[in-house]
Amino acid sequence: MTWEIVVGLIALIGCAISLGGVLAKLVRTLTRLDVTISALETTLAELKSGNDAAHREIWDELEEHDERITKLEYAG
Repeated sequence: MTWEIVVGLIALIGCAISLGGVLAKLVRTLTRLDVTISALETTLAELKSGNDAAHREIWDELEEHDERITKLEYAG
């Protein structure tokens, strides 16, 4: 083997190691992002169900008030 071949192989190996490190960081970051998005979806679903229940309670209370106001208007 000549020194050019050795230098070429070293350059290829160095490039592969560099790209491997970057790809490993990218995969780790994407995995953390996927976990974070899954947790966010769960949290949003819980918030939505809680908001739906609160809105139902508010609408029920408003209907009760509306009925009382209607009775007062027609009674008086």
